[in-house]
Amino acid sequence: MTYILGLTGGIASGKSTVSAFLKEKGAVVLDGDIIARQVIEPGTPGLAKLKAAFGAEIIQEDGSLNRKLLGQRVFNNEKQLQKLNAIMGPLIRQKFEEGIEQARQLKTKLLVLEIPLLFEGHYEQYCDSVMTVSVPHAIQVERLMERNKLNRHEAERRIRAQMDQIERNRRADIVIDNSKQVEETLAQVIKWLIMNKFA
Repeated sequence: MTYILGLTGGIASGKSTVSAFLKEKGAVVLDGDIIARQVIEPGTPGLAKLKAAFGAEIIQEDGSLNRKLLGQRVFNNEKQLQKLNAIMGPLIRQKFEEGIEQARQLKTKLLVLEIPLLFEGHYEQYCDSVMTVSVPHAIQVERLMERNKLNRHEAERRIRAQMDQIERNRRADIVIDNSKQVEETLAQVIKWLIMNKFA
């Protein structure tokens, strides 16, 4: 029986740290960010769909996607963003479904779906439980500014573009507090693993 744990959290909340730790403890991780890149690699039907929708100029000479140009096209343009999501959403979902099926066939004990927009994409329906990594807003802003070399205004804008943290915490089954030292964060994850007999 494969147990499916959804892992989410806001930008710069520490999802990757928790994900890497779960992997270290034997979990199989399907990373939404990696899948989103895989479905639009050169030669994929996904990239062909983007080209048809947004024009040949979004494809670089080496056949890869010009992410910067596509980003400029959809930035502050709700209609274009919806068009992008309508293409990407089903491709990403299909990859996750294939990964889940494969994990079940291999009798994987713990499968983690690491998805930044888990609730927005309604991926909780695939999960036995959902874990979210949570940090106070001020810490999140500082971490994002430092990690992505952003000014405060841009960091705040990116955070606002996602689901409100209070709402995400309310909808999750497990809330991991990542406001202190990493050891304290991982201790909470270990506790969950032990309680659910994965450690």
